[in-house]
Amino acid sequence: MYILSQVNKETIWGSRELIPFGADPALDHVGSLYTLAGNEELSCTVLNGRHAGRKLSDVFREEAPAFGFEEGAQFPLIISFISAGDDLSIQIHPDDGYAHLHENKPFGKSESWFFLRAPKSGSIAMGCKCESREELEKRVAKGEWDKVVDRLPVEEDSYVYVTPGTLHALTAGCIAYEIQQSTDVTYRFYDYDRVDAKGQKRPLQLRQAMDVVNVDKKSVCQRFGSTPHIEREYAIQKLNIEGGFVNALPRFVCLTVLDGCLYAEGHEVKKGSSVLALPGEKALFTGRAQAILAYSRI
Repeated sequence: MYILSQVNKETIWGSRELIPFGADPALDHVGSLYTLAGNEELSCTVLNGRHAGRKLSDVFREEAPAFGFEEGAQFPLIISFISAGDDLSIQIHPDDGYAHLHENKPFGKSESWFFLRAPKSGSIAMGCKCESREELEKRVAKGEWDKVVDRLPVEEDSYVYVTPGTLHALTAGCIAYEIQQSTDVTYRFYDYDRVDAKGQKRPLQLRQAMDVVNVDKKSVCQRFGSTPHIEREYAIQKLNIEGGFVNALPRFVCLTVLDGCLYAEGHEVKKGSSVLALPGEKALFTGRAQAILAYSRI
């Protein structure tokens, strides 16, 4: 069992709303608080046991079979909490083939959101209003963004799965648990003409975005309860933990605390923190918590 540290990431659209989940109170614009990450560019730190103080990425690289993966495999998942103090840019992700060919990455990016708090507007940016590729190109050329990007109503406890090729963005006011493939190949499609502290617009990757966009793709909104959501890349479900947990799967699972507190090996696993349980491992806890269980399927 590995108890993991968190990684704070400040963004132009971040806020202080993730402090109750463990974000650093000295930071004012934390947009993403990573609670499971194990690749070279982004990694949590192991807090307990013989690997205490080491990056999870290093441990996984050396001992991938113990996690249920082949030698040389890439760590499969990133899990974070997101707070949108402002609208995020309209984005799109490539599929595995495009990412491998153009980005030298093993896979593209699918992601899911579980909304702990709904956005102020009651909806997120999702999908394309255009009926054809030709219409999309004309609207983009004219800068008619309001006629391009569609909306999807979401509420607290909503669940949304986003596949590659789908235009999407979280919107101001929401707090979400996010699970994604362990990559950050993201193409910024539109950013509301915002500027940073130096008066510079953030760069767009419009050419790549237009390469991978699918005008027919739009996610649906489901309710997130105790029933598992099983996608191609991963599965997640909500559960209550008291006493112990046995990982009966052939791969590691991640337990992320949503409410309550667990204690294990002298560490407090609070709201927003994660524990990684290896295949066949029994994790012993005191305390009780509501958590999300997540595991990779590829």
